[in-house]
Amino acid sequence: MSIVLALKVDPGVPIRRGSAYFWRVIRDLTETDRDAAITVPDIHRQTAGADPATIRSFLQTLARAGILEELPTARGQAARWRVVRRPTHLPRLSRDGRVVPSGQDAMWTAIRNHAEFDARDIAHSATTEERPVSLATALAYIQRLHHAGYLKVQRAGTPGQHAVYRLKRAMNTGPAAPMILRTKLVYDPNTHAVVGAAEAEEVAP
Repeated sequence: MSIVLALKVDPGVPIRRGSAYFWRVIRDLTETDRDAAITVPDIHRQTAGADPATIRSFLQTLARAGILEELPTARGQAARWRVVRRPTHLPRLSRDGRVVPSGQDAMWTAIRNHAEFDARDIAHSATTEERPVSLATALAYIQRLHHAGYLKVQRAGTPGQHAVYRLKRAMNTGPAAPMILRTKLVYDPNTHAVVGAAEAEEVAP
């Protein structure tokens, strides 16, 4: 029998790892001195135990994207980077620095652009030739956002007819898509407790 856990997350408390959080730390560290150099340890100290290798890989990706510049260092000195571009919303990037829009990004943009919508509207608006978004994917994303409190039902669904929603004004939080995450953790049934840090990754698309 599968175990289903309800995890409680404090509202407004950021998840102190992942690319979005790393970028927020970088912006904060360089807010008063735009030419300040940053290092992996600078960012690692602000996280909840993120892997330094993951942070280093992220900085290298930003450098390939032209957002950071790696600075010359003496032999044996820790690598240092400087911010050369400061986008408020960091786009999703491939390891080689290319912008890679996701299905969730496209669906969220469509939701923000529609006064009212159903799953078919969002699937159609978010689909491109290179990245189709299925009706099932759009429906699952909409239902997750509805359960999280982002959406209001305008018209309930009926057999053969999808429910119609609208985005709540207060939940139109910005251009970055709310992410549906899959969490990996260790659960000890003897103590009924989660042990160690939980790792979360985005559910595609």
